[in-house]
Amino acid sequence: MQQTLRQRLEGLPTPFYALMLSDVLSGLAMGAGYVAISWWVVQSGGARDMAWFGSVTALVMLLSLPLTAPLGDRLPKNRLIGGGMLLAMLSALLLALMAAMGWYHIGWVIAVESLAMLAWSIVLPSMLSIAAEMVPAARLGDALSLQKSSQSAGNLIGPVLGGGLMAATSPTLTLLAYAFLLVVAAAASLYVRVPPRATGAVRSPWLDDIRSGLYARWRIPLERYWTLAVFITLVAFMPLVTTLLPVKLHALGLSAAWLGGCEAAISAGMLLGSLWFTHVLLRRFSRYQARTIGMLVCGVLMLVVAVSDNPWLILACFAVMGLMFALNQLIGQTHRTLAVPENYRARFSAINVMLVKIGSMLGPALAGALLHVLPLERVYLIFALLHLATVVPMLLLPGMKAFLALDHEEVKDWYWRQHPEAFRDLAPTPPAKEACELR
Repeated sequence: MQQTLRQRLEGLPTPFYALMLSDVLSGLAMGAGYVAISWWVVQSGGARDMAWFGSVTALVMLLSLPLTAPLGDRLPKNRLIGGGMLLAMLSALLLALMAAMGWYHIGWVIAVESLAMLAWSIVLPSMLSIAAEMVPAARLGDALSLQKSSQSAGNLIGPVLGGGLMAATSPTLTLLAYAFLLVVAAAASLYVRVPPRATGAVRSPWLDDIRSGLYARWRIPLERYWTLAVFITLVAFMPLVTTLLPVKLHALGLSAAWLGGCEAAISAGMLLGSLWFTHVLLRRFSRYQARTIGMLVCGVLMLVVAVSDNPWLILACFAVMGLMFALNQLIGQTHRTLAVPENYRARFSAINVMLVKIGSMLGPALAGALLHVLPLERVYLIFALLHLATVVPMLLLPGMKAFLALDHEEVKDWYWRQHPEAFRDLAPTPPAKEACELR
C-alpha cells in the first residue's frame, strides 16, 4: 500500500501538495463544524429545529450556487477557496458569540449559518475542479484519489475533535475552534498555484455563464440521466446521515462524541478506500462492476443502521460505508471531470454541489414532516428502503457502462467531441482528436 501511494505521489506538480494540505485542513474544519452546529441545534431545539435547519440552509446554498458558479471559470480558484473560507470563519465566530451569550433561536442560527452556505457555494465548486487544472489528464485519476484521501484525512480527525470538544467543553469553545481551523485552511490555500488558463473561449456575460452550464448539462444525454438519478438518490440518502442520524443518536442517550465517531468512521473508510481498497477492487473488476458492488453494499448497510440500536454496530456500518463511498465517488468522477471542457468544469461542479443541496433540502424537509406523524425508527427505515430502491435505476443509466470502460485519454473532452452543440460559447469544432464513439 505504501509503495502504491509513493508511486501515485511521484511526478505530481509541487503546488498540488499544497492543495492536499489545504484539503486536509478544510476537511478538518468542516468536520468539526458540522458536529458542533448539528449537536447544538439538536440539544437546544430537538428534531423539528434540526429539520428546519437542514432544509433552509440547503435552500440558501441551492440559491447561491447558480449565482456563484461562474466565479470558478472567471477568477483564480485558489483565491476563491481562501476567500470563501474566511467568509465561513465569520459565520463561525457569530455562532460562537451566540453560544457564549446563551442565546439560541433557530431563526438566527439559520440566518448566520446561511452566510457559511454562501461561502461554501463559492469554495466547493472550485475545490472539486481545481485538480484538473494542475495535473495532466493521464495523472488526474491519481490526483483525484489523493485529493479524496486528503479530504478524508481531515474529515476523519475533524468530527472526533468537534464531538470531543462538545462532550468535554461547550458549544462556544467548539465553534471557536471551528473558526480557527478555517483561518488556518484559508492560509494554506494561498500556497496553491494554478497555471494560467488557456484562452480559447470568449468571455460571456454572467447570466449567460449560468445558463450555458445548465444548458450543456441538459443537452448531454448521459449527464442528464446521471444527474436525475443522483438527485433521486440524494433525496433518499441525505436525511439518513444529516437530519435523522443526530436525532437517533441523541434519542439513544449518546453524547456528541458518538456523532463525531460516526462521521470519523465514514472518513476513515473513505481514506482507506481512496488509498487502497478502490485500487485493489479495480484490479479484479471493471469500473461498472465495482460501482455496482459499492452501491448495493451501501444500500444494505443503511438498512442495518435503520433497524439497529447498537452504537458499535452503527459505527462499524458507517466505516464500511466509507469504503463504498470512496469507491462510488472515485469511479466515474475522473471520467466525468475529464469529459467536460476546462472552461465548463467549475460550472459542472457547481451543479453537482447544487444537486447535493437540493437533496439536503427536500430530503430533510420530508423527514421532518414524517417525524410529526411517525416514530423516528419508522422514518429512518422508510428512507433506508427508498435509498436501496434507487440503486437499480442508477445502475441502468443508458451509456454509463460503455462510458466507464473508456480510458483517460479517450474520455478527455469526450462531451465536447460527442455533443459540440451543448457548448455554444466554445470553438465550433473540438480539439483535433479522433472522436471516441460509445459502442
